[in-house]
Amino acid sequence: MAGQFVESLYPGQAFQGFHFDEILYQTQTPFQSIAIYSAPRLGRVLVLDGIIQTTEADEFIYHEMLVHVPLFAVPAPAKVMIVGGGDGGCLREALKHPIAHIDLVEIDIKVIESSREYLPTLNDGGKSFDDPRVSLVIEDAFKYMKEHRGEYDVIIVDSTDPVGMAEALYSDEFYRLCRDSLSPQGALSAQDGVVFFQRDEAARTVGALRNLGLHAGAYLAAVPTYYGGNMTLGIGGRHVDVLQPDIEKLRRRFGTLTGQTRHYSPAVHAASFVLPRWINELVEGSRQ
Repeated sequence: MAGQFVESLYPGQAFQGFHFDEILYQTQTPFQSIAIYSAPRLGRVLVLDGIIQTTEADEFIYHEMLVHVPLFAVPAPAKVMIVGGGDGGCLREALKHPIAHIDLVEIDIKVIESSREYLPTLNDGGKSFDDPRVSLVIEDAFKYMKEHRGEYDVIIVDSTDPVGMAEALYSDEFYRLCRDSLSPQGALSAQDGVVFFQRDEAARTVGALRNLGLHAGAYLAAVPTYYGGNMTLGIGGRHVDVLQPDIEKLRRRFGTLTGQTRHYSPAVHAASFVLPRWINELVEGSRQ
């Protein structure tokens, strides 16, 4: 049955929604509500707890930028952890790299199961989940990381917005666990929302990572589905190179990918770190 969906992320500030032709899937798990819609312009849309997560129409922008930027920031990454990411989009992109192993740590198996069935374009028809290099870990990332110190060359935090149970994934304690799970060359990335509305998220992430002794900053990706303009993505690493990409090195490594990108390129990678003044001031706080 056709209808209209209105998101609840910015109460009292803005309305974001879409018209849909059909609700393909809907359930309530012990962790959250899950719904997948079919929309005429956006394609299939994943909604968790009333908040739009991703759409078939432009998911590639978000997933490519969240994944390829940290993976290319680390020399020869071998082991990767994805926190969340049950739709499989980050997994699909990470598997384009010559990585030995990826742990996908997702608390809600129903996100994986429903995405495999109803969002196959995000996970290569389920093949991303079944790749022999991948382990699906159905567990709370907090608990998991306490038991896996110093193991990961890259950690990709593909979390929902800091509402409800996901709020803990933006805490100082969580970022400390991420740092402790990184290898000596490691780096991590995290989504920090649309900066125009979610003004504190990037500053909070960057500040937390710097306080933990990491080189940290923010970069941008404009994803049409997410109302309000540019998203900020946080990045931190044990070496300053994560913030100073060498475009010639990026070009050489880009040629080793075993799949095409639709948005990411070495030039886009370098340009994404150029922040407009107002965003830079928000990220850096009073120091600018």
